[in-house]
Amino acid sequence: MEESSSFFLRSQRKIINRVILAFATTIIIGTLLLMLPPMTKDGISFVDAFFTAGSAVCVTGLIVQDTATFFTGYGKAVILILIQIGGLGVMTITTFFALILRRKINLLDRFYLTTSFGANKIFSPSRFFLIIASTTIIIELMGTTILTMLFHFKYAYTFKNAFLYGLFHSVSAFNNAGFSIYSNNLEGFAGDIILNITIMLLIVIGGIGFSVISEVLAIKKRKRLSLHAKIVLFTTTLLIILGAISFFLLEFKNSKSIGNLPTGVKILSSFFQSITPRTAGFNTINISVLNEATLVILIILMFIGASPGGTGGGIKTTTFTSIILSGVAAFKGRDSITIFKKRIPKETVFRALTLTLTAILLVLAASITIMLIEKETFIKVIFEVTSAFGTVGLSTGITPTLEDASKIILVLIMLIGRIGISVLSLAISSRISPEKIERPEEPISIG
Repeated sequence: MEESSSFFLRSQRKIINRVILAFATTIIIGTLLLMLPPMTKDGISFVDAFFTAGSAVCVTGLIVQDTATFFTGYGKAVILILIQIGGLGVMTITTFFALILRRKINLLDRFYLTTSFGANKIFSPSRFFLIIASTTIIIELMGTTILTMLFHFKYAYTFKNAFLYGLFHSVSAFNNAGFSIYSNNLEGFAGDIILNITIMLLIVIGGIGFSVISEVLAIKKRKRLSLHAKIVLFTTTLLIILGAISFFLLEFKNSKSIGNLPTGVKILSSFFQSITPRTAGFNTINISVLNEATLVILIILMFIGASPGGTGGGIKTTTFTSIILSGVAAFKGRDSITIFKKRIPKETVFRALTLTLTAILLVLAASITIMLIEKETFIKVIFEVTSAFGTVGLSTGITPTLEDASKIILVLIMLIGRIGISVLSLAISSRISPEKIERPEEPISIG
């Protein structure tokens, strides 16, 4: 028994090492490509290229150089490819190509895919990847088509430019990257209902995870959703509504943000800015002019992030819900944690608490370190760090002015945030071993 447990723990560590190595290698390759002369108009430093590649692979969207004006068409193409690779996961991409080449997928690959995409049943890898690939292509093409038609017919772009802009923003939105080839992101489209709704739908669909998408698509056959899918959809909807209401109320009279906009645009902007902190990073309102109370709300949304198996980071919606439910159960004096007439295992809640505490300590440590380097306020620094951890990309505008050391710290935070709960949970679980001796129990005072 001990030998099998030891083998399993060694396998987990191998998975962790392979995931980290795959992401790190892709970032380095992306860095070297972006440093080539044809990629930029005036050249780029190693740190800035490293930051941009890291932000793209980790589908974050934080930038130190204006994507629209600094990079050439080749550079933008590299960024787009890195976003797509990062969104699906480096190991997922390599395993997919292994399937095409008819190579055998080993146990480690299968276990990684199960934990990464939130699947809870044994599945056929070939069928699973067919769903991922086809779903991704179809959704991104649908988004591209809508945006292309919008840019061409409404904004009089040439069809070629309309397609390129549509493709870039569709892929960036679905992968929750937040990169835009407009210097002011999407601030110029705050009142465009079609564009806002299209981008918001792409963000939400990309963020809920492939396992949930496949369940929703097969709802007619299955007749029911799993508890995981129900929690993801419920939590996502609730956070969007609460976030939109909070943003609307807090910024209603702020003339620098939505104060002077028509009521309809205020509502649209509020929903957009509620959805985009969920790891997307697009913005139709200048983040730097928001009230501090609003920034706090956005920080909370960014910290929670997307859902397991989605293209975003953060602690994940299921982790957040598990913690809230455990608090509610404790408040009501209940021993079990239930939702939708199902019980969540205590081990899951314990792991959720451990992961959340780890994330909080990580964000605080990085924020304090950057504050020692920079002369910025705490709210701006923790906003930027949380944006990096949640792989969001929203910024108060301080990222381009940061010292190189601070930029490198943010890239590391992005990497941790992108690798996410699946790998971090493996790291935690690989260190958990049953107690050989059961210690005596003694109560302590709380509160």
